Amino acid sequence: MILETIALIVAIIFFLAGLIVSVFGIGGTFLVFAGAALYNLITWSWTVHEWTLGILLFIAVLGEILEWVLSVYGGKKAGMSNWTLVGFILGAIVGLFVGVPILLIGPVVGAFIGAFVGAFLFSFVENKDLSKAFNAGIRAFLTRLGVSIMKIALALIMIVIFFLSVFF
Repeated sequence: MILETIALIVAIIFFLAGLIVSVFGIGGTFLVFAGAALYNLITWSWTVHEWTLGILLFIAVLGEILEWVLSVYGGKKAGMSNWTLVGFILGAIVGLFVGVPILLIGPVVGAFIGAFVGAFLFSFVENKDLSKAFNAGIRAFLTRLGVSIMKIALALIMIVIFFLSVFF
């Protein structure tokens, strides 16, 4: 019983970390998968069946692929040029790291602001149109928001699958 309790606490810590990291656009879904796998390792059992772990790993990989595909597709759908998309992605990455010194929310805010600033700057350099650049920045911000919501949703689905497999 003690191993199950410890394993559950470790899994929950990984799940919470995975949810937080998913907001940043980093592989939070892989932390959720790791929490489920650690549950089995700590309890020395296959309480979480290998098929369930396979499904969780598939969702984690799918989430990473979808993050990039939706970023590019969402940007293209919003009318961003290739050059503006580069600014959007680079801005989000730079913003993520610039925001790190601000505890917990810094990287999230940095990634969103970075996406806006990157798309804005690259669009402005390309078009020399302030209005068009501002619109590109807004579209980049909204695309980044949508991708983050999708990653959080996938992490939550993975957590529900874990608890269903352990307790039912």
